[in-house]
Amino acid sequence: MDQTRRALLRAVPLSVTAGLAGCSALSGDDEPATETATDTPEPVLDGDSSATEWLFPPSALERDNYPFVTLHPAAMLEYADALPEARVSNLQSDIGLSGFDTIGSLDGLYQLGQGVAVYDGPFDRDPLVTELTEAGFEEIGSTHGFDRYTPDDKRLVAVGESDVLLVDLRGGDLSVTADSVAGAALDAVTGEGDRYQDVSDDCATLLDALGTGHVRTGRIGSTALDGDGGVAQGARWRLDSETTAITAATVFESADATDEDAVASWAAASGPFGETAPATASDGRVVSATADVPTGELGPFELSSSPDAAPQVALDFDYDADAGTVTVTHNGGDSVPATRLELRGDGFAERDSADQSESGLWDGETSGDDETVVAGDSVVVGVTPTYRLFVLYSPESGRGVTLGSSSGPEA
Repeated sequence: MDQTRRALLRAVPLSVTAGLAGCSALSGDDEPATETATDTPEPVLDGDSSATEWLFPPSALERDNYPFVTLHPAAMLEYADALPEARVSNLQSDIGLSGFDTIGSLDGLYQLGQGVAVYDGPFDRDPLVTELTEAGFEEIGSTHGFDRYTPDDKRLVAVGESDVLLVDLRGGDLSVTADSVAGAALDAVTGEGDRYQDVSDDCATLLDALGTGHVRTGRIGSTALDGDGGVAQGARWRLDSETTAITAATVFESADATDEDAVASWAAASGPFGETAPATASDGRVVSATADVPTGELGPFELSSSPDAAPQVALDFDYDADAGTVTVTHNGGDSVPATRLELRGDGFAERDSADQSESGLWDGETSGDDETVVAGDSVVVGVTPTYRLFVLYSPESGRGVTLGSSSGPEA
């Protein structure tokens, strides 16, 4: 099987969302930071403006929202001497499509939801087109200067002069076609149609709070925090030869709804800062957590082609003060192997009615095939009124991603 067929059979040949959400597993000094991070100057990155210009409205995917990741590998490799060998090695991995070199050769790499990715060149067009046609992708026309190639309704590759758009919708239950999704993305990047930030003030606010960076992640519609006030969350990394400035921004419904304590608790326990304790600050309806970490101590980005992206799961937390328990229920979304779900936090307690009374893997119901947790499954956790509980998804490699959290009335 040729490389193009293999890549497109893997949905999108780069599942970076989960890895980048937890990419800051840091080694080194365990002492917490005690001062506000001194942010590095906002970098001017080739293609950084186009990264957000590619953000098409989520309605094109029949969704209210979708997560995104943008990174600038070539600019990151400018700090190869300062970065750990593991991170440099990831960036030097082959992309696996004819006409492209390594990941680190790209000016930009963007993952937009599940099944949509953009490679911002350079690349050699002729070998790529040859590989596509030999793999059964037929040219169906040109849109905004991008030639479109597709073998069926669910897959499409749009080849421009400096960018390549890949769409593969076979992993989701969608009625839309790959061509319609590609059309929305191409309309957005060329300014002929709406962008995500045009139709979502929460997305626009998050992008403003993050600013530019070598890496940016974002999700709209939910956060990893306890409570209902958070409406968007993201992070960005700015590399420098000495330190990397990391900011995690949480957007709330309003300035009155902001919860700086909740952000601080999440950031310290499972945010993108590793062992470094960030400083927090509020600005309008945004609470930001920031820290400077030594560039040489950054853990590697998850840039493999493993389809191990974080699942999209809605979790409910029901605290019962009389029983001294909190029931965590999968209330919709993706199924998750129980071996990948972990409960962490503090304030656990032994209770007769509890399935679980300490940190560890999910020890509740698993109604799905192969011991997976599906909608309707729950676990009863014994707790004290001061509990703080985080539910983490742990990929095969990299740091866990928080799917949801809750805290007790006295926490």
